[in-house]
Amino acid sequence: MMHQPPEWVLDGSERLTLDGFLEAFGRAWARTERRFLKLECWQSYREADGVRSQEAFQAGDAVRARRLLSEEAMGDQPLRDEVRSRNLEFTRVRLLSYPLTDYLRYEMINYEVRCGLGEHIEFFAPPAPVENYFDFLLFDSHSALVHDYGPGPIGYQVGGWLVRRPKTLDALADIAGDVRTRGERLRPLQGVPDAYRA
Repeated sequence: MMHQPPEWVLDGSERLTLDGFLEAFGRAWARTERRFLKLECWQSYREADGVRSQEAFQAGDAVRARRLLSEEAMGDQPLRDEVRSRNLEFTRVRLLSYPLTDYLRYEMINYEVRCGLGEHIEFFAPPAPVENYFDFLLFDSHSALVHDYGPGPIGYQVGGWLVRRPKTLDALADIAGDVRTRGERLRPLQGVPDAYRA
């Protein structure tokens, strides 16, 4: 199975439904004082039905997809404002494996839009096969949320786990740190085709 969290991560965790995951996110976010880190490793995700930007991209209209992604990103402006006002370190660490999937070619437009709005996204080829990693969110050192995207090969979130054990939280921080120090730093946004930048 791809991108599944190992048992040591889930040991002592709380299993969450998708709604429970969102509620736990809100509680953890409110307690966060310093750092929020998101590790993203799946090379393809299945978005919720009706994501117009992804539908436009799949239909071959990258220019429309970019316009819709810009509109979607503006909906997150209150979050960016809050990150600034609370002086939080907010980082997305994105693992990439080449050749890029269709999904990631679409996401590269999204990442370019969001980086242009001030979001901090780092891209890495990890030091181990990308399938060995799993998605999680780390809130300071008080909690983490680990995504459950099912058995793959395309990630579709069905819930997750809330992790609070200090030893596990330290290990998750070490995973992200290892990727950021031993992985190969990539600059894929420099390769976004001009046709997608309209």
